[in-house]
Amino acid sequence: MKLRTLTILPALLPLLLPMGCQERLPQHFESIEGIYFNNQQNNGTLVDSASYTFIYEDRDEMEVTVRIQHLGRLSQTPRPVNLRVTSANASEGVDYAVTGEALLPANATNFDFPIRLYRTEALKSETKQLEIALSANDFFCIPFTEQILSGGDTVSTVRYRIYFSDQFTAPPKGWQTLFIGAFSQQKFELICDVMEISRSDFNEEGKISSAKWMYIQSTMINYVAEQERLRDVGQEYDERAFDESGAPLTFA
Repeated sequence: MKLRTLTILPALLPLLLPMGCQERLPQHFESIEGIYFNNQQNNGTLVDSASYTFIYEDRDEMEVTVRIQHLGRLSQTPRPVNLRVTSANASEGVDYAVTGEALLPANATNFDFPIRLYRTEALKSETKQLEIALSANDFFCIPFTEQILSGGDTVSTVRYRIYFSDQFTAPPKGWQTLFIGAFSQQKFELICDVMEISRSDFNEEGKISSAKWMYIQSTMINYVAEQERLRDVGQEYDERAFDESGAPLTFA
């Protein structure tokens, strides 16, 4: 799906200018000082949300960005943007952090606003959501609030949502059931921790060779057997080697 090119004609500006723009501004392009979200997929399609998962991340934090576009003349000085980050189920400082200023740099037509996401235990069963909203200030108005894509879908240009979790929506592309059986997130995380394999390696077909898969299989079978032995003799063991019913995980 391709995004239709947005062409702003002088005759249409009265329809696009929102209440946030002052009426004294002349109704032509050179006089507009506006901002809007301009986030696109790889194919160029405009979007107003993005989803992220920590599943393939080895670190417990990741930084994501939101693109803010300027409409108007370049300025020799930086200018602040009215931007607000809110959430109904995520807490700032625990689940996320705002790590940069909402500031359009001098002589810039856009900038990327950074937000840092944190991996927490809650993300294994819950998807957190952030909403970033733009509003007018003394420097910028909101020239339009949405765009209509070629397929008829409407995309917001003033509100952007970020969804993040630590869950799978599908097995990794490189998972080999032939060697280690049916996929489960518990098995995946145990393999990564015990064998210190990068999580991202599992999501690339062919990244892990057949010989290494055989090594993973034998190592994990032995590891689970050892944890079962420790449990049986009353010693400390790795509970992750067993499912919810207490049965040992299988890797075959």
